[in-house]
Amino acid sequence: MATISAAAATTVVARAAIARPQALGLPQLRTRSERGTGLSLGLSNNLLGWILLGVFGLIWSLYTVYTSGLDEDEESGGLSL
Repeated sequence: MATISAAAATTVVARAAIARPQALGLPQLRTRSERGTGLSLGLSNNLLGWILLGVFGLIWSLYTVYTSGLDEDEESGGLSL
């Protein structure tokens, strides 16, 4: 009789551990955007697009200046395809 109650208790604990709780929170209306801004990349302002473009251009120009100063030897350690 003791083994039946232990099995029943184990079953109850296992079902409680497996059961998924229901979501009780609701999203706030101000955090959703029904229509969006109409801008690509999730931008909310045109200035952010110019900043993104400027940072990309800055990194690209610094990379170009850096690689133009490198020697192109066969023994430089890079791959030669």
